[in-house]
Amino acid sequence: MEIKASRLPVGNPFMERYLADDEWVRAFYEYNPWDECSVSSRLEYIEREWRGADRAELAEVIRAYHTPELLHPAVERNLTRLADPKSLVVIGGQQAGLMTGPLYTLYKAITLIQLAKQEEARLGRPVIPVFWIAGEDHDSEEVNHIHVHDRHDGLTKVEWTGPLSGKQPVSMQMMQPEEMSAYLQTLTQIMGDGAAKREWLEEMQELLEGPVSWTRHFARIMHRLFGREGLLLIDSADPGLRRLEASFFTVLIDQSASIQERVQQASVGLVASGLTEPVHLQDGQGNLFLLEAGERQALYRGVGGWVTKNGETRLTQAELVNIAHEAPERLSNNVITRPLMQEYLFPTLYFVGGPGEVAYWGLLKQAFAQVGLRMPIVLPRLQVTILDRRVQKRMNEFGLSATDVLAGLDDKREAWLAERVPFALAERFATAKQIIEQEYEALINDLEQGIGRNTREIGQKNLGKILAQVEYYQHFAERAVREKHQVELRHWEELSLAVTPEGKLQERVYNFLSLWNAWGLDWLHRLLETPLVGEGRRHVHYCMFL
Repeated sequence: MEIKASRLPVGNPFMERYLADDEWVRAFYEYNPWDECSVSSRLEYIEREWRGADRAELAEVIRAYHTPELLHPAVERNLTRLADPKSLVVIGGQQAGLMTGPLYTLYKAITLIQLAKQEEARLGRPVIPVFWIAGEDHDSEEVNHIHVHDRHDGLTKVEWTGPLSGKQPVSMQMMQPEEMSAYLQTLTQIMGDGAAKREWLEEMQELLEGPVSWTRHFARIMHRLFGREGLLLIDSADPGLRRLEASFFTVLIDQSASIQERVQQASVGLVASGLTEPVHLQDGQGNLFLLEAGERQALYRGVGGWVTKNGETRLTQAELVNIAHEAPERLSNNVITRPLMQEYLFPTLYFVGGPGEVAYWGLLKQAFAQVGLRMPIVLPRLQVTILDRRVQKRMNEFGLSATDVLAGLDDKREAWLAERVPFALAERFATAKQIIEQEYEALINDLEQGIGRNTREIGQKNLGKILAQVEYYQHFAERAVREKHQVELRHWEELSLAVTPEGKLQERVYNFLSLWNAWGLDWLHRLLETPLVGEGRRHVHYCMFL
């Protein structure tokens, strides 16, 4: 196995600015992650000013969440270290996707683990990786499927067939062992018979003990993959965590209008700087949810108090504050307040996020200040593409580099195909149509002047039919070219399907089971062991050659 770094076009306006424009970063974020002084400045803030949850209480809540089956000795060690008054964390998270969802979920975890090791060695104090599972989320369409490489060398979306409510937080939704067992059997029928098929199937079946919540099953898989690295997991909807959050929920309720005002001001600033609004903001949104009859309802500030989006529940300010104190498990955060809650709970050195998260965090600098906190250093996660032997064979066949297959592959294919045509096909047909139109128009004019009647109308209809036949001939010629090179074009399609499926980077589509099925997990261990997170690496895309 070999890992190489590639520089790719960013393709995301927010990330382009974040990676290249230091002045813009200072305007919308608290720290510049590429500035060597940011870590020392952040450390000074945590030691002198940060007033969040008690580390020891937090460690006990997370310990309870891990008990019993998620307590690897490395996890136990980090739980003990989290209670240390000098401890720091690096944190990032994701929704509880089925079978962990797309590959980038694992790359977030790897970023956290490597970053924690790097900063602990540099600072000489405990730095602990924490993965925040967004169990309070209720968007089942985001988590109810995975994409895998099927036995016919295609891409197949495999949806969850068990019950999954669209309004209930995923942490409250249960998986039955027989449902997951049936899903695993469906996967085995769809996926090819790879070298490690029996291995992943047996290990996934071992995680099916008892009815388990959607987020707990996600946590079991993440623990199986990263427990030995000491990665701590926490479900944002964990009742123990909710009790620890109660006092800060009251802050979010009291400061709701001011938080929204600060976020809207930042949004105006971002748009003025030439970017689009990263989150759609609505007047009066409270940036909190209330659990009513098992369903998660967005809260809005109304006349005289609060109201759910569906209008069925109205609360005074005092009543909502009372819920925060007496039943905090009924409250949850949205994308605006979740970062604030994380900062209250954890002494955070770095937040690690994907491109979308980095974008909406640009709204939050003054929102943090509004609640007496300071935004941590925001660092983009690792980007990784796995290139197996078949992909490498096709790359060699067409003389392509890693950068070629990751950016603009469709253009490369069309350029390759154009070279196989003895002349510029599209241009020749365009010229032919232009000549026909010119000659025919002259003919129509002559006939109209010499004969009159309806010669122009008939002539233009006839010209349209002739041009349609020319276009038919052009499509026939283009098909003939493709049929002549159909074998090579299938090889191009193999490349596209493996590296940029559906026009997206591999990490945003495929589930890790496809790689485990074909190659085992050595690639994952190698990614963990190779230092990929480093200072000054603003935008490096790593390619692993299997």
